[in-house]
Amino acid sequence: MSKKTDLTTKLLAKIQPEHPLPEPLSEANLLEQGLYAILLRKLTPAQAKDTVVRLRNAYKDWNELRICQAQEINGHLDLGSKGMAAAADIREYLQEVFQRSHGMELEFLRDDVQGSQRFVSILPFIGMGTAHYLLWLASKGELPVTPALMRVLDRVGLVSRTASPKKARAAIEPIVPNGKELEFAVRFGEVASRWCDARKPLCHQCVLVDDCKHGKKAFRDWKIAQERLEQQRAREAARLAILQKKEDEKRKKEEEKRKKREALEADKRAKEASRLAKIAERKKAEDAAKAAKLKAVADAKAKAEAERVRKQKELEQKKLAALAESKRLEEQRRKEAERKKLEAKKAAEKKAAEAKKAAEKKALEAKKKAEAAKKKAKKK
Repeated sequence: MSKKTDLTTKLLAKIQPEHPLPEPLSEANLLEQGLYAILLRKLTPAQAKDTVVRLRNAYKDWNELRICQAQEINGHLDLGSKGMAAAADIREYLQEVFQRSHGMELEFLRDDVQGSQRFVSILPFIGMGTAHYLLWLASKGELPVTPALMRVLDRVGLVSRTASPKKARAAIEPIVPNGKELEFAVRFGEVASRWCDARKPLCHQCVLVDDCKHGKKAFRDWKIAQERLEQQRAREAARLAILQKKEDEKRKKEEEKRKKREALEADKRAKEASRLAKIAERKKAEDAAKAAKLKAVADAKAKAEAERVRKQKELEQKKLAALAESKRLEEQRRKEAERKKLEAKKAAEKKAAEAKKAAEKKALEAKKKAEAAKKKAKKK
C-alpha cells in the first residue's frame, strides 16, 4: 500500500484547485456552506462570509433570492465590479440546487444516501469538488465516496471500481494521507469535473495523464486520432489546394476572357462614341448654319420692319404737323374773325353812342328852343 500512498501524494501535488478550499462556516446549513464555497470563486473569504450574512438578512428565504435578478442581488452586496459576477454565480448555484434536488435545501445529504448520489451525479456548475466538500460536511468529516471519485481513482490505478460503497471506502481510506480527507476528496473531485468525464474524458488536458493508466492509453489514442486528423487535414488541405489552383486557373482564364471582352466592348464603345461625335458635330454645324440663316432672315425682317415703322412714324409726324398747322391757321382765322367782329361791334357801339349823343344834343337844343319860345310867349 506504500506505493499507492506515495502515488496518491504525488497525484495530489499535481492537482491545483481552481478555487481555494473553503473553511466551514459556523451556524450555517449545508445550502449556505455551498453558497460560501461558490462565492470563494470570485471573492475573498471575508467578502464571501459577509455576502452570505447580507443575503440571509435581506431575503426571507433562499428561494426568493433564486428568482431575483442579478442587479437586485448586487444592490445588497456592496462589492463594486465584483458584485455582478458574484450575483450571477449565486443565481446559477441556487438554480442548480433547485433543479437537481427539487427543493431549496441540502440537509437531505446528511441522511439520504440515495438522494445524495442523485444530487451529485450531474453538477456542471457546482462541480464535484464543491459537492465532495458538502458531503464531507454532511457526514461530519467522513470521506465522501461517490461514483465520480471511484471513477478517477480506478482510472489512475489507485483502487478498483466497485458498486459497494462499503468496499469502496475500505479500499480508499488506507491511501488517504492523514488529515487530508477533505483535500483528497475536493482535489480528485475537481479532476472528475474538469477532465475525467464518464463518457468523454479529456485525458490529453488532464494534469494526471502521465500517471494514469487509463489516461495514457486514452492520450495515445487521442494523439493517434490527432495525427490521423492532421493527416486528414493535410490531405484535405492538399485537395483544397488542388481545387483552389484549378479554381484560380479557371478564374484567371475567365478574368482574361472578361478583360478581352471588356476591351472589345470598350473599343466598340469608343468607335460608337466617335461615330456619334461626328454625327453630333455635323448636326451642330448644320444647326449653326441653319441658325445663322434664320438669324439673317430675322435680322432682315427686323430691319425692314424697323424701316417701315420709321417711315410710318415720319408720315404720322408729318400728318400731325400738317394737322397742327391747319389747326394753327384755323385758330388764327378764328381769332382774326373775332377781332374784326369785336372791332365792328366797337364801331357800331361808337356810332350808336355818337348818334345818341347827337340826338340828345338835338333834344337839348329843341328843349332850349321850346323854353326860349315859351319865355318869349310869356313876355308878350
